[in-house]
Amino acid sequence: MRKSVHELNRLPTEFHEDGAPELPELPDEFNRFPRPAKAKEDRSRLRKVMLYLAAAGVVTLGALSPRVHADLPSKADENASVAQTTRQPSGKETDAPVSTIEPSVPPAPTPTPEPTSKPAPVQTPGVDVGYYYRASDVYYAFLLISLPDQVSSVSFRLLAPDDGEPALEVALTPEEIEMGAYTLRVGNRDEGFDANTFFAHHAEADLLMELTYTVQGEAGEETVVETMEPAVEDWIYWGFDSADDVDFTEMMFGTAFPNCFVVRIFDTTVELQLTVGSDAETLSNGDVTISITIDGREIPAEGSRLIKGGPWPEDDGNTYYAYMLVIPIPEDFPQQGTATLTLTRKLIHSDTILVNVKDNVEYSKKEYVDN
Repeated sequence: MRKSVHELNRLPTEFHEDGAPELPELPDEFNRFPRPAKAKEDRSRLRKVMLYLAAAGVVTLGALSPRVHADLPSKADENASVAQTTRQPSGKETDAPVSTIEPSVPPAPTPTPEPTSKPAPVQTPGVDVGYYYRASDVYYAFLLISLPDQVSSVSFRLLAPDDGEPALEVALTPEEIEMGAYTLRVGNRDEGFDANTFFAHHAEADLLMELTYTVQGEAGEETVVETMEPAVEDWIYWGFDSADDVDFTEMMFGTAFPNCFVVRIFDTTVELQLTVGSDAETLSNGDVTISITIDGREIPAEGSRLIKGGPWPEDDGNTYYAYMLVIPIPEDFPQQGTATLTLTRKLIHSDTILVNVKDNVEYSKKEYVDN
């Protein structure tokens, strides 16, 4: 192998052309030998690459972020829940960051406008017919008088069509007008007018009510005349079937239930319910409920039975039914004494609920032998 020149001349290594410099290079304090511009260009290129990567990273994060609807107001960020990552101070290096949610500030509630109260209806003086109906040949009426201090007179007549003679004429007294309400009662009846005496001498027909009243208005006195037909409601018998009156009861009703309280409805065209001790709110049109109280105790519904007859189609095109609600005296009740009977019914042709009371109804349970 060929030797180098410094090896042939046996020169020290510090003086050969490839050896170490004789003196170390002085620091370039005065920038006499500036570095090539390529390094600056490399840094500029590297900075551009980093910016490109950063930009790519922003785009990637943006693709994973939820989209915000453009219609949301700029303050939505203030009301949104902010998630922050915090480290729980447990002293362990392996603790993972825990995400906590700061409660959002709820938006202020929208004030609800107060409902505008409707003005109370203006009352006018006059007379309203609460109900006018007949059950068999007994007529019932109830009048309601508004602003009675401006009503000077109230009267009515019950008239058969094509008959000049009225079956009944009634003129209310000033005291009855002042009461503001009037219930028709004639003779010794608790309520109603029995037209059987009138029909004994006249042809039977529905009696029309002709109502006349006079009111004081802005233009002076005014007289009003109204005419109406009666509604037809069921006739109801309710009482105690005594063992002493079985023959009479059978003659009247066809059947008797000795020593029992009985509610009877005949010749009705409505399928209905008869119950013991039901609430009035549960009644349908035509339904009846009864409560019987003895010495402050009410007879329970258990032990009662409902007997239904029909249907019986008739030539008039109607179908008829019969009902009998039988209520025996419980063994633990007094077997004789007085009872209070309260009958509640809902009329067939209106939502009117009527309550009738019979006080001091005598009863006595006696031995009965069917012959």
